[in-house]
Amino acid sequence: MNHHDGQGTSSISVEFENSYLELIWVDPNVSIAPGAERGTEKFRQRALWRTSGWSPIGLGFRRMAPTDPSFPFPTWSVSPGWLPKGSAIEILTPRDDANSPSLFLTPRSLAVDEKMNGKVPERPTAALAHRIGTRRVTALHLVTPAGYKPIAALDYLQKDGPVTINQGKEWVLELEFDQRARGQVKDFRPDLPLLIRY
Repeated sequence: MNHHDGQGTSSISVEFENSYLELIWVDPNVSIAPGAERGTEKFRQRALWRTSGWSPIGLGFRRMAPTDPSFPFPTWSVSPGWLPKGSAIEILTPRDDANSPSLFLTPRSLAVDEKMNGKVPERPTAALAHRIGTRRVTALHLVTPAGYKPIAALDYLQKDGPVTINQGKEWVLELEFDQRARGQVKDFRPDLPLLIRY
């Protein structure tokens, strides 16, 4: 379990060769830094998605190289105290947007090292050995509620390829693992807005 001191949240994560899945919640036992209350309230409203109308989904990406071009829309950044000194999370979702998923770029120090993880032998380490045998996320599909108009960042990510989007009844993140090699589906709804295909 991870505790994000100053942010007022905790999380658990599951690692894969090229990514990780993190479930975050507001934790009353974790401190909130002065001035960070607004960010913590955003996490709280996302956790109440069934009644708040906020999106419960966050998608984090990494730049492939430090020289990658800037985005064709405004971004902003946060540097919570739990991050390594001098690093920041670049936020792609507009600051006051309560309806869209949280879209962000992780600092390089937190990004998954896919080259190192790709060297995992046929018998993967405990951190990457999953009971259902999944190893790599191979597609992200986002279902949005009817009437939701994607923000510029989502349009950009869809055009560039890492995410596909379509409308449905409610927010759902569909993760594909290993190009659906086993032909299995696990639906975590209604507990989580998550469906995996593997």
